[in-house]
Amino acid sequence: MDVRKHARKRIKERCGLPGKAIERNAEKALREGVRHSECTGRLKKYIDYLFLSHGRGGNIRLYGNHVYIFTVSEELITVLPLPNAHKNAVKKTLERRTKGTDDEIA
Repeated sequence: MDVRKHARKRIKERCGLPGKAIERNAEKALREGVRHSECTGRLKKYIDYLFLSHGRGGNIRLYGNHVYIFTVSEELITVLPLPNAHKNAVKKTLERRTKGTDDEIA
């Protein structure tokens, strides 16, 4: 996992993580974060806006009340705080994801 200098600075500033945890957090966000394809409604429009405004950021994940913007080659560019208006939508999306996996098992 490659994390750019700007992204390291933003994770320390916005997430409050120490230097050793930055790469682990970025990998976890990429692996477990909410994808653009899972979003609906206003949240999807917000992610579309971020996608269009960050030219190199082709891979966006929502994880832990933050927006992680990765390049297509999985290099972390920056981390943004998730607006309060969209936090409930992310929570519902995660619930829908876990409910879907339970249905598949049963």
